Amino acid sequence: MEKMQILCYEIIAHGPPGPGLYCNATWDGAMCWDYTPAGSPAIKPCAEYIPSFKPSEFAIRECLPDGTWKPNFEETNSSTVGWTNYTRCLSTNHKPQLPIDKHNHLPRIQLMSEIGYGISLASLIVAVTIMIASKRLHCKSNVLHINLFCAFILRASVSFLKSLIFVDDIGLEKDIIRNPGGTVVFKNDGLHWECKLIVSIFMYAVATSIMWILMEGLYLHMLVYKTLFTERHGTRLYVLFGWFSSLTYVIPWILVRMFKENELCWNRQKADGYFWIIKAPMHLSILVNFLFFINIVRVLCVKSKISRHVRNDTQHLRKTAKFVLVLIPLFGVVYIAFNAYPIGAFNMEADFIYLYCEMFYNSFQGFVLALLFCFLNEEVQNEIKKWCFKRKLNTFNTRSILLSSWRKPSTRLSRDMTRDTHITEGTHHIYGKCTDTCKLNKKCCEHAQCLHKDRATANGRTLALQSENVNSLKDGEV
Repeated sequence: MEKMQILCYEIIAHGPPGPGLYCNATWDGAMCWDYTPAGSPAIKPCAEYIPSFKPSEFAIRECLPDGTWKPNFEETNSSTVGWTNYTRCLSTNHKPQLPIDKHNHLPRIQLMSEIGYGISLASLIVAVTIMIASKRLHCKSNVLHINLFCAFILRASVSFLKSLIFVDDIGLEKDIIRNPGGTVVFKNDGLHWECKLIVSIFMYAVATSIMWILMEGLYLHMLVYKTLFTERHGTRLYVLFGWFSSLTYVIPWILVRMFKENELCWNRQKADGYFWIIKAPMHLSILVNFLFFINIVRVLCVKSKISRHVRNDTQHLRKTAKFVLVLIPLFGVVYIAFNAYPIGAFNMEADFIYLYCEMFYNSFQGFVLALLFCFLNEEVQNEIKKWCFKRKLNTFNTRSILLSSWRKPSTRLSRDMTRDTHITEGTHHIYGKCTDTCKLNKKCCEHAQCLHKDRATANGRTLALQSENVNSLKDGEV
């Protein structure tokens, strides 16, 4: 079905066969319908690639005189897609399934993807800001986490840009032609290098994000088996390999598309042959990372068995289980299940469930990584608590300084006023002598002079008394 859909997009890109009013060529989710003259029906044999269809019967669509397909009366905006009568194609053992259901699911999947990428982008930016701002978090593992977050930020940003400026996932506004019936046709003339550049950057972002998951797994694997290598060489080799290794197969894919399959904006391909230039290294990196995950889990299980022989420690088993659960998104183990699913082998409902699960995981994967390796990390939480405590302390100090600077002038004025009152009320200078009511003590000059005079007179009196005592003693001896 995917190959027929790709061929249908090529028919859409070629445009109408000649002048006149036509209903647009469209893919209704099951079959491709070519440009049809206005006011005439379109009849095609039922598709052989759908198991529930009878190839001997025919499907019918009706092109209205205004150049639009006859809509489904249950839908309000289906004039550009139209409604196909598949009643005769379905056997008696299968209930009729309208292909219009696909056009209901795809906008929901797109909306879910945009919401997921938006949440992931915001959380990853906050996580990178926290880890860069704190110097204590600049360890080797966190350096790799920062690069992993940056790779997923690039992926989410380019995905947002692509969904925002691309029209119907075909090309930019300058690359298409809008027909009166509301259809969109790709222009065949021109280089269209802008949309091709955006698609190439998107392919690089997806490949780099998967490659950085491999770098995280390789770092943990080397940390378990070759600790000295990690301590000596650091993270420079991981950073270089994570950002530049994906170019070794993205650039050949660009060259092949330029010279072999230079059609549309490179977001569609006739066959999967050329796309395996990018797909094969990505699948290989996911497989290698899965082997790293199994090996690390094996080492953890061996250590947990040894610890159980030494002591019955259930807390250690819980920590091991938590560590394994954390490693699942870090190693991209879920990609194994997505790559193993055969698209088109089952019914359409199973394919839709697969699309919902895959797009949900791809869009929210950045948020899960930021949550597990930044927001729930104890070191990061401690740094955030310290930063909040310092900020509260700084605000408290600034408030106390402001309050003290506002209160100091009043206290100084009160002290000056009390000093003046003490001088006027508490000091009495009579005939140059200081009375006992003076409260200024040494600050009053006259009080100090009085004290000096009183001490001199007191010393003279004591000397006179001593001399008298000496004289009386002499007279007694005599």
